[in-house]
Amino acid sequence: MSRSIIRSNKISMHKEIKLFLSLLYLCIFSFTSSIANAAILPLQTSPEAINLKSHWQVLEDKTGSLSITDILQDQASAAPKPIFTALAGDLSASYTKSVYWLKLELQRKNTQASSQWWMEITPNMLDDVRAYHVANNQIISTHQTGDRTLFTNAETRHRLAVFRLHLADTEKHTIYLRIQTTSALYFSAHLYTPKAFAEASNFQSSLMGIFYGVMLAMITYNLILTFGYRDRANLFYLFLSTFTLLVGFNNNGHLALYFEPDNVWLVELIQSLAVPGLLLLYSLFITSFLQLAKIMPEIAKGFRILQIFAVLIIIAVLLGWNRQVAAAAQILAFIQMIVVLPIGMLIGWRGYRPGYIVVAATAAWIAGGVLIILRNLGIIESSWLTEFGYQIGAAIEIILLALAQADRINIIKNENAQTQTQLLSISQRAEHELEEKIQQRTKEMAELIARLEKLDKQKNEFLGIAAHDLKNPLTGIIGLSDLMRKLESGITPEQRYSYLERISRSGQRMMHIITNLLDVNAMESGNAKLEKHRIHLYEICHQVVMQYEHNLRAKELHCQVAYAQTQAQDSFTNQQDIIILADPNACFQILDNLISNAIKYSPIGKHISVQLLRSQDFAQVRIQDQGSGLSQEDQEHLFERFSKLSSIPTAGEHSTGLGLSIVKKLSEAMGGSVYCETELGAGCCFVVNFPLAKDDAFSNQ
Repeated sequence: MSRSIIRSNKISMHKEIKLFLSLLYLCIFSFTSSIANAAILPLQTSPEAINLKSHWQVLEDKTGSLSITDILQDQASAAPKPIFTALAGDLSASYTKSVYWLKLELQRKNTQASSQWWMEITPNMLDDVRAYHVANNQIISTHQTGDRTLFTNAETRHRLAVFRLHLADTEKHTIYLRIQTTSALYFSAHLYTPKAFAEASNFQSSLMGIFYGVMLAMITYNLILTFGYRDRANLFYLFLSTFTLLVGFNNNGHLALYFEPDNVWLVELIQSLAVPGLLLLYSLFITSFLQLAKIMPEIAKGFRILQIFAVLIIIAVLLGWNRQVAAAAQILAFIQMIVVLPIGMLIGWRGYRPGYIVVAATAAWIAGGVLIILRNLGIIESSWLTEFGYQIGAAIEIILLALAQADRINIIKNENAQTQTQLLSISQRAEHELEEKIQQRTKEMAELIARLEKLDKQKNEFLGIAAHDLKNPLTGIIGLSDLMRKLESGITPEQRYSYLERISRSGQRMMHIITNLLDVNAMESGNAKLEKHRIHLYEICHQVVMQYEHNLRAKELHCQVAYAQTQAQDSFTNQQDIIILADPNACFQILDNLISNAIKYSPIGKHISVQLLRSQDFAQVRIQDQGSGLSQEDQEHLFERFSKLSSIPTAGEHSTGLGLSIVKKLSEAMGGSVYCETELGAGCCFVVNFPLAKDDAFSNQ
């Protein structure tokens, strides 16, 4: 029971509070309206310039059907309800289809006050503005202007609409304004004496001149930069600054005043394209200048979408749909400016200094636009700062963006200088490396030339030796065969045998020379084919020694094949124990060259030793002679082709200089090796290693 009573009391209290507030509002509204209706602007000797803000009364005609006759009849009627209400501040109705009527009551305070007053109306982009000067409920004069009215028909040649009012007496005069437009509707007016109007116009012209001068200077400066650097950001900045100047020139009324007084459509078109055009150009400039595609690719995609919308809005304006898309263009432009601020700060924080300047420039432009919006909404008083907020903000923005361009150019210069320094360093390093490579290649070429010259010399020497060595046995063969043919009937069987034996030895000698040449050619071209078999090392050594039995007897040499006794063995190794894995012909040729050299360089009556021994994986043949030995220089060129050593065969035997080279190549090709142990005057010991057969490794069998 108590809760329901409390709830009902609360509801009753709320109703009483609402009723009280409603009555209070009606009282205040009625009092304000009565004051507004009763307020008359007194015109005194001074001031000579009056801001008409908050001096107007307003009437909204939503149908647009009211005429001045209707207004005057309604005002003359005895109806208690007024149709005009007091206007606080200046009129601002945004985009509307309504027609607005404004009412201003004037009265000269005394006869000393000026009777000539000029009313300046802002802005100049209102479509249709009509003024009616009424006194004693009679129309004294009618004035008309608007951006759809030819400028040549203007009442006063001025960038803004100016109505000349003549107040002949000190009675009350009423000014009615009828305003209709398809653009944003905001209105302000000033009342001047002719002298004060001239002074104010001169002051405004000075400010406009500063603005135009700054803009033209920045455009010229950027035009020079564009031709000098051919940068895309410079080009977009040039378009932006030029279009900003054109929009300011048009909004200030100077385009129609000086260039196109009879082209109403052009003035209105530029006004309609101002916001979407600036939106598009500023977006293109910011995207290119801040390098968003490189630094913030995702943000760059958002700006690309914004640019597409700007282009669509421009197309819609050209098709005559400005009223439908104007609000969207302004919203997008405002969003873009707000978004640019944190982006510029972030890019500046990342190290790209011009980002901070872009933030300052955008903030200046936003501040200028906000001042105009606040003035249009009546939040702040109208002043020269609000009147020229766009121009001031645009000029500051263009100047700061020019500074940003200069800073960016300095950065590009520094980057180019660093790049050039790096390129110069790279070029110098590459030049140095190239010079080193050239020197290296020159050295290699010189070595190659020297090697080729050496090879050519060796070839010539070898050809000379081969020709000489082949010539001698061939001469012997020809001579002996001719002798046998001539003395065929007179020679004995013993002489014939001797001649044939000498012919055979000459042929074998030629065959030996030719075989060496073929072996060298096969090994150099990689065509030598070796087939490895199991070979008894003792047997093949014995065969080689036996074929030189005649040569040994001729020089009274003693040659013995034996097994060497090692420290690990107490008895001589059995001859059946050493079995190697080698090519028989190659093995025979190696031993043949080494044993024949031992015979060739051994003095008469000396001893030649051929010792065999076995290690873990190799069988070793040591061929020791008692010749003159080799010098250190001879040892350095011992296994080279066509090498001529200081040692001379003891019986005048011939030498091609290929034998030891063939020995080295064949032994290495079979997986073995060869070297020489010698001292000058102490003979030579040639050691050749052959790989053992796998089942003949050193072991206790």
